[in-house]
Amino acid sequence: MSAVTDHGPPGTAGTPEASSPELYVYYRVHMDQAAAARAAFETTCAGQPVRLLQRRDHDPVFQTWMEIYAPPLNDAIGVEARVAAALAPFAQGPRHREVFAALAGPVGGG
Repeated sequence: MSAVTDHGPPGTAGTPEASSPELYVYYRVHMDQAAAARAAFETTCAGQPVRLLQRRDHDPVFQTWMEIYAPPLNDAIGVEARVAAALAPFAQGPRHREVFAALAGPVGGG
């Protein structure tokens, strides 16, 4: 079972006073388990607007993945908890959680 490291300030995620918080979670997956881990992610997130990214590096053994939970997802904390449970057998080391809130809108939006 993987541990979760939470770097968000208390009371920011999932609270009404938080201005559209976004949750970022990153962790490592062994290359040999990447296909099974991705299938578990896709099954668990079916229909939810959760992004999955892979860091562009050249590690021959591990991939670093990042999940992004952002608006319009209503229950980011609940969805992330379900994903964490589904990916627990695949995460190598802790899942690092960080919460951010927007300071400004998109640049160049018009």
